[in-house]
Amino acid sequence: MGKPFNKEIAKVYEIFDWASNLETQEISDNIFDNPETPLFVVGSGGSLSACYYGASLYQTSGSVGKAVTPLELYFSKQVISNSKLLFISAAGSNIDILAGFREVVKCEPKSVITICMRKDAQLTNLARKYSISKPFEFNIPTGKDGFLATNSLVSFFTILHKIFNKNINAGLDRPSVTFNKKLFSFLQQVDESTTFTILYGGWGQAVAIDIESKFTEAALGTVLLSDYRNFAHGRHHWFAKRANNSAVIAIITPFEEKLALSTLSILPDEIPKFILGSRYNSSFSAIDLLIKSLFITKEFGLKRKIDPGNPGVPQFGRRLYNLKYSGLLKKDDTVDLPYKIQLAIRRKTGAHTLSELSRSELKFWEKKYYEFVKRLRNARFGAIIFDYDGTLCSKENRFKGLSEEISKQLIRTVKAGITLGIATGRGKSVRDVLQKIIPKHYYKNIIIGYYNGSDISSLDDNSHPDKSRLSEKSLTKFKKILDDKITPSDFFKVELRPYQLTISVNEKEKWNKARLVIQSIVAQYADDNIKFVESSHSIDIIVKPYASKLNLVKACNELNNNRGLLTTSLCIGDRGQWPGNDFELLSSPFSLSVDEVSRDPDTCWNLSPLGLRNDKACLEYLKTIRFSQNKYFWMNIQ
Repeated sequence: MGKPFNKEIAKVYEIFDWASNLETQEISDNIFDNPETPLFVVGSGGSLSACYYGASLYQTSGSVGKAVTPLELYFSKQVISNSKLLFISAAGSNIDILAGFREVVKCEPKSVITICMRKDAQLTNLARKYSISKPFEFNIPTGKDGFLATNSLVSFFTILHKIFNKNINAGLDRPSVTFNKKLFSFLQQVDESTTFTILYGGWGQAVAIDIESKFTEAALGTVLLSDYRNFAHGRHHWFAKRANNSAVIAIITPFEEKLALSTLSILPDEIPKFILGSRYNSSFSAIDLLIKSLFITKEFGLKRKIDPGNPGVPQFGRRLYNLKYSGLLKKDDTVDLPYKIQLAIRRKTGAHTLSELSRSELKFWEKKYYEFVKRLRNARFGAIIFDYDGTLCSKENRFKGLSEEISKQLIRTVKAGITLGIATGRGKSVRDVLQKIIPKHYYKNIIIGYYNGSDISSLDDNSHPDKSRLSEKSLTKFKKILDDKITPSDFFKVELRPYQLTISVNEKEKWNKARLVIQSIVAQYADDNIKFVESSHSIDIIVKPYASKLNLVKACNELNNNRGLLTTSLCIGDRGQWPGNDFELLSSPFSLSVDEVSRDPDTCWNLSPLGLRNDKACLEYLKTIRFSQNKYFWMNIQ
């Protein structure tokens, strides 16, 4: 696993240029999905400093970011389900990162993103098994790092900067002659007994953490870390007692320059000091500082006669690295229930573990689960009604159409004579998609509820949705209020329809601001028949009772009554929790969610397998359907 460190850092500027030209927009879109949600950035060893950089970048967008090791995830279970996670691993194969990922999936967080620097890494392949995770991989030209993270780390820093800043507009400063002279002078003043205090502020934190990691991992020296002001709270006393074998490395950017220099000027003159500085007053300074710090590591390695890229690993170190520790940790108190039932109850109650529920609560929910599943197994259905976006159609396929697997299942359903209902907040784009995949013979048995059920017609009727109708008066009135109340900006897009006002946001990181603004205006100014509902990609202001997905249920029942079929419908959606736009639809007696559930114990359960959401969960439900020759179906749920 060793490589000469000199050869590795000779490639860092080349790797920076390579990473600067990578496409990162899709990663950015995933990071900023649910932008108000806290983000855990997970990594081990050399990748951990990149995690700190990523967490700091996320916090600049106004949300909480936290860097953690995989082991720390075991102590964070209570918040993981309400968070997003970003896993960073160069090779994606170490025991810790894989164990951490498996532990996270059990908690079903909002989303999981993985980034690896190797194609088809174990972590990437593991992430591909679950629809809650989105893997990204790059094939770094320099291949695997040596003992210390070098080029992969430069790549991660550069990619993370691009994710949060769109572009890189600055070039790197190579270490100058002055830098090298000062470093050489500093090296003459320290020896193997020296303890290095690394002081930092702001964007220097991740670099400080990386220096400590490299000095420790390669046995180059003892390092203590502190920001400039925490250092003033007693840590300075180290120099009072150990000045003879102490030195300071001060990481400085323009932001904290005056504070840093004032701090250094107070310290005793006999303490060696080296300034690792950057002229950039932005997050880009971290990349600049990181690469310069690699040259510091190189010079310290030469002084210690240790190659940081190949220091030699003892046998006990290999045993520690490969220790399979997940089985050594004490497990949470478990209940005597099959795991799939525990999972369904956790989703329904919002409990992180079932040990949070009292014995009577657990008994109540267990009884409700069995009652719901029994009703579902025994029911016979003549129609199945789907929400479209987030249920049949994934976010990734929003502008592409349905997946091949979902399309096959829909065709299988209509060929069995079952009435199909599609509820959507959209218009003709859904009709166009369905007409491309469904054989024309079956169009008349497919009912679409456009614009949240306000415009209903069969798939063979191209005159719908009808946008020629005038918008309802209370909706027109509300739009005028909205136009007057929202501040001029380019991130609101408002579309007025007869019974629906759709508001979308161009920049995902501004989604939470948009929904809070719209919710408050609706609550304060809207007429009683105006209702706020939310989908995975937009906010809809609808007019009751004209716009309701329950209108589609009625239409499907009427069609089946005319066809002489069963009028019982199965409803499947993704936003079953209020104010989700499937809240009403999934209040139906027989309803399943592929994501969010309501707290109603008698309906709207999520019975999908672990780690699957949206169209992948919907696909699993569809696979359980069994058809009768008499044009009805039942669910073979185990």
